[in-house]
Amino acid sequence: MVLTVIYLVVVVLLIHSWRYLWALLKKAPLSLYGSVAVLAVVQYMGENAILFPKDFGVFVEELSETIIYAVALIYLWRLNISDYANQQKDASELHYQTSTR
Repeated sequence: MVLTVIYLVVVVLLIHSWRYLWALLKKAPLSLYGSVAVLAVVQYMGENAILFPKDFGVFVEELSETIIYAVALIYLWRLNISDYANQQKDASELHYQTSTR
């Protein structure tokens, strides 16, 4: 029950902030998506002992997860939300100017 409520709150917040989310997704370089996808595959392979011995696979899994979290933290740390707020303000002003003509 609690997880369902948390899930619904997350979905509502994502719907509410879809413009910011879309701007973030478009701004991120493709190499970032590629590197995270490769790390996710390596993490899966380590977790399920695919191409890695069982003991070493656990180490690979944890290391891959740590790197993914570090990439996300660095990306969010360098993110400047005020840029997106200014874009939203500019878009609102442009819409007002075009709708009043």
